[in-house]
Amino acid sequence: MRSAIIFLILMLVLITPAGAQFENAQKASIKAVAVTSGDQPTGVVINISVIVTPGDGRVFVSTTPYTEIDMQGSAQLAAITACDLLGIDFTKYDFFYTIEAEAPIVGGPSAGGVMTVATIAALKNLSIRDDVYMTGMIYPDGYIGPVGGLKYKLEAAAKNGAKIFLIPQGQRITYVEEKKVRRVGIISYIEVEYQELDLVEYGKQIGVNVYEVATINDALKFFTGFEIKHPEGQFNIGSYSTILKKLADRMKSSLDEISATNDDAEKLIEKANQYYNEGKYYTATSTYFQAKILKRYEEYRNKIITAQQFDEEVEKIQNEIDQMKNYLSEESVGVNSLQIIAAAQERVAEAENLLEDAKNARTDDEALQNLAYAKERVESAKVWLSILPDLKNDYEVSPEVLKRRAEFYVTEASSLLIYASSLNGNEYLINEGFDSLETAKRLLSEGLYAGAAFMALNSITDASLSIEVTYGKIDDKVQGAREAAMVAISEAEKSLFPVLPAAYFEYAENLDNPYVKLMYYKLSMRLAKLLSLMVSSGGVKELVHAEFNPYTYSTPSSGKSTIERVIETPGFEGLAAAISITVAAIAVRRR
Repeated sequence: MRSAIIFLILMLVLITPAGAQFENAQKASIKAVAVTSGDQPTGVVINISVIVTPGDGRVFVSTTPYTEIDMQGSAQLAAITACDLLGIDFTKYDFFYTIEAEAPIVGGPSAGGVMTVATIAALKNLSIRDDVYMTGMIYPDGYIGPVGGLKYKLEAAAKNGAKIFLIPQGQRITYVEEKKVRRVGIISYIEVEYQELDLVEYGKQIGVNVYEVATINDALKFFTGFEIKHPEGQFNIGSYSTILKKLADRMKSSLDEISATNDDAEKLIEKANQYYNEGKYYTATSTYFQAKILKRYEEYRNKIITAQQFDEEVEKIQNEIDQMKNYLSEESVGVNSLQIIAAAQERVAEAENLLEDAKNARTDDEALQNLAYAKERVESAKVWLSILPDLKNDYEVSPEVLKRRAEFYVTEASSLLIYASSLNGNEYLINEGFDSLETAKRLLSEGLYAGAAFMALNSITDASLSIEVTYGKIDDKVQGAREAAMVAISEAEKSLFPVLPAAYFEYAENLDNPYVKLMYYKLSMRLAKLLSLMVSSGGVKELVHAEFNPYTYSTPSSGKSTIERVIETPGFEGLAAAISITVAAIAVRRR
């Protein structure tokens, strides 16, 4: 009797509809295309479903059959990106993705775009057209990135009733691999040739309209008839001049504490004075800081001669670091003061890393350089703390809330770095991201939660950029990041005084290197969003009906493919003409 009851209970569980297993669930389904694995790849349609429930930022993935590359990274990035684009707090939801295919497929990033569209549709209860198909990876900023296997995927979509097929911008012209067997005597040679293929024209031949799309918002209009309405954010950097001027004044006056100097330091001071006179106070502060490192290094070269003197200076700096950490761990954190405390905690942690580098250096010169940098990192933390009294009058943030937020960002950074590594993202940025992640973990373990959260955001930014800067037009990304930062800061201003995001924004405005500009705009945007989330003022984005006819749509284009050559091989390996990012182009530490 007992066995029969257990059997009936199990049967009831098994026949319960999937949607009924979730409370307050929102669901969307979408079709995507992939390429089968094996020697003779073909296109295949896959079914993707996403269920969104109230939760705490977890992402679950089920694939049938198992893909060659884990889909977890694509799913996590799709969920985070959808929430970012909508202005929704990712940590308030759980996401369940089901990916089903008829045959083993090459996994990876090519379904990231459609997964993001489906996630937005689930979050906003939108209907998805079943005659629209798309392929394209998703960048963390909402742009759609290039993929391979487009001819196979287009053919699969056509066979399954597609009327519209969306491809990443710049991939209309692709190249298809053709193998020919040539006999010479009794020996057969296989020759490989690449034939140019216009996907738009090929689509017409098989009854499908092919369009290039640049962003998720472009794709969302095709799939749902809706688009995300982005507010036009404006903020006045002059509003922060008074407090940023105090930073610059404090950093400038501290230069006098070091008597030693050199020509390079003097040139930097002259440049910093120019920025100061132009009212670009944080850029001046950063430039004074660079000059101080050179002056300190020159001072150490003159006075540190013996190993004992070196050890004494190391011990002195370590004591300063310990004192600062004790003070920062006891200081209460408010909505406004959070950014100042975090900036100080970050800099103290970096000073500790640099001090360790100094002790393990291979040459005396390298040791003194790292020692000088460590010393000035501690001093820069003091400079930031000097403006803390200007931001003290605000509401206190619960340490437990801040800890949970820091833990989430650490987890997100770890996932994004692993995903970026699987996509062969920029190696230098990935390494920088892992270094920042380790520092964030250490700060988290020491109870310095504000610094841990901000350091994890640095890691997330590095991971995102390692993917974004590898492909696509950098100028478009810089402008998009600038606009996003302005919106984020203007929204944060509704309930707080986001001086650190504003400072990073000003610094980005005065940089020449587009990659470093992109980094600081992204940091500015992410920090502003974090501050907004702490007071729930980020603002959920409004969806509006798109004034849009898909059959008159055209992608603005220079007339030339932005991806010079994409070989039609399965998955992601066929991408070529990636932009090479040198260490010199990125190697600017955060000021």
